[in-house]
Amino acid sequence: MKRREALRHIGLSAGYIAATPALFSLVQSCKDTKYNIGWSPVFLSKEEATALDQIVNLILPKTDTPGAREMNVPMFIDKYFNAVVSEEEGKRFKQGMSVALKELGGDKNVDPEKLTEKEYDAFLAKYLKIPREKQQEYRQQMGAIANPDDLKSAPRDAIVFNTLSAVRDMSIYAYRTSEYIGEQVLKYEPVPGKQIGCDSLETLTGGRAWSL
Repeated sequence: MKRREALRHIGLSAGYIAATPALFSLVQSCKDTKYNIGWSPVFLSKEEATALDQIVNLILPKTDTPGAREMNVPMFIDKYFNAVVSEEEGKRFKQGMSVALKELGGDKNVDPEKLTEKEYDAFLAKYLKIPREKQQEYRQQMGAIANPDDLKSAPRDAIVFNTLSAVRDMSIYAYRTSEYIGEQVLKYEPVPGKQIGCDSLETLTGGRAWSL
C-alpha cells in the first residue's frame, strides 16, 4: 500500500510538535481502555473521538505491520490535546473537529459510527489530495486567524483541511515514536555506532527510515 510504503522515508512535517521526554512518555502511556471504539476519550466528545479513530485508521491502516489504531494513535492525539497544548490551541482543534464532523455528515448530524469506510475515505481524499497551491491558500487563510473565536469567519474548507492536516502529521509522529514501530519496523540501533552522513538509506538500512 502506498501510504505504508511512504512511512519508510517520511519525516514529521508538523513543526509544532517537539520530541520531548514527556511526549515520548505520553506516547507509551496510551494503552487500551475499553470503550465502543476501543478507548475512552478525555478531551474529545464521543462523536469526535469516533471520527478521529476512523480517520487515523485510514491514514495509517493495518497491513503487514500494525496500523495506527493498533498503536493507539487516536488515543495519543486525544491525550496530547488534553495534557500538552495550551487552552487556546485545544479550543482551536476542538472547533476544527466540530466543523469537520459537520462537513463529514453533510450538516445532517449523522452518527460517525454509521458512516462507511468509503465515505470516510472520500472525505479524506477531498481535503488531503487537493493541489499544493490550494493547500497553501488554506494555510494562509488559517494563519490569519488570531484566536479560536475568529474561526466563525474562516472558510469551512480551510478549517477542515488544516484540522485533517494536523491529524495526519500527529498520527505519523505518534506512530513513528511508538515502541513497537521504532524497534521492529524502522531501523533501530539500541547502541548507536559511527555517523555516516553521506550515504543512502538503501545502502545503510535497506530503505528503512531510522527510528527516533
